[in-house]
Amino acid sequence: MEKEAWVVDVNGDEVRLRYTRHSACRKCGACLVLGNSLSEQEIVLPKDQLDLAKGDRVAIGLKESSILKASFMVYALPLILFLLGYLGGAHLGSGFMGEALAEAAGLLGGVLALALAYGGLYLYDRRLQKTERYQPYIARVLERSLPE
Repeated sequence: MEKEAWVVDVNGDEVRLRYTRHSACRKCGACLVLGNSLSEQEIVLPKDQLDLAKGDRVAIGLKESSILKASFMVYALPLILFLLGYLGGAHLGSGFMGEALAEAAGLLGGVLALALAYGGLYLYDRRLQKTERYQPYIARVLERSLPE
């Protein structure tokens, strides 16, 4: 997957890029909560050996296998763990507290499993930030800026 971006600044071994969000992302509104504008977003990446200059238009890439794995971990894994937690809690609740409180025990088990899933994802995300597998990279230069 590639996205078009513009080089805003080259500072030492880092490159600051600005890219325009696609239309589906603009409708989300989460950026307003985070204090960003709806139209553009900036990202800082390590400088590659592409000899970039301010104003260059580049393609930012992210491996598709990484996107699929991350999507599964963020969307499917918590749902699966919630369902397993619910079923386990309902089974234990019916055995210890009777059928009357099995539903409440299932709900409690599901919520606990969901909290564990998101806590585990948070810790796993912190570890992955140090690796390059899930980090975007500058794939290629699309257009060079005119020298000043």
